[in-house]
Amino acid sequence: MKQKKIIFRDQEIVEFCKATKDTNEIHDPDFMKKMGKRIIVPGMFALSCTLNLEARHLKTRANFIKVLFNSLLSSGDFATLCTALNPNDPYEVRLSAINHKDTLTSKNEYTRMSRVDSGFDSHFDGIPRRLSLDPKQVQTFKGLVGITDPDISNFLFAVSYASQALLSGIDNPETDVELEIDHLINGNSKISPFYHSLEIQIPQPFPVFTPGNSIDYCIHFERIKADKLYTAHVRCESEGVKIFSSRYKLVGIPDNIIFRMAKDAHPGKSKIPDSY
Repeated sequence: MKQKKIIFRDQEIVEFCKATKDTNEIHDPDFMKKMGKRIIVPGMFALSCTLNLEARHLKTRANFIKVLFNSLLSSGDFATLCTALNPNDPYEVRLSAINHKDTLTSKNEYTRMSRVDSGFDSHFDGIPRRLSLDPKQVQTFKGLVGITDPDISNFLFAVSYASQALLSGIDNPETDVELEIDHLINGNSKISPFYHSLEIQIPQPFPVFTPGNSIDYCIHFERIKADKLYTAHVRCESEGVKIFSSRYKLVGIPDNIIFRMAKDAHPGKSKIPDSY
């Protein structure tokens, strides 16, 4: 088992969101302060830090990642990131991010990377979304997550940047389903998209690439239940190199529930030390 105790601080979260172009207000200190809440840690920030604990396993032994986003982490709290090898399967590693509970697990499943013989169908017709890229974004991401292997850094950045590609598809809808999601989260419904789960298929051998001026994402949104549950299919490439295929389960959650899950701000009572 490997463990790392970490505090996700406001400034680090802000820098992570700048690097991945995440503009969700729940990660904005000024907005959340007005709501009397601490900002919420991006799920991909916590996941990337946890996966980095087993970077070698990710690069050499895994071809599949299953992620469950069960609850939220707020800034200013200690979180214990953990990885544990399955004693019955040398290819499987359990991933955890624990505050008062494991935010990456549910009652019946846990987040893990493993090796599978067959995953989900990654052949689909989708809409290409090309995201421009500044090398400084990747460098900032690498520093915040603490990655030393550039191949792992590039891969995890591409996975995290996919969130921006999904939002680009919603904000610039071209299909009926995209229009429906756009109306749901950008209208007056006061509902936000929330990752319920994420599955990632990794090509073998592990994709090695150098990010250029852009990364290409091909995206297909599928309606499961109108105004409630959707699947997003994503295929990611960089200059002809396939980086990963992924499948997201997106659920619409009322904003008031998200704010209820966020931790309250306690001015003067939760000063975070500069070092620990």
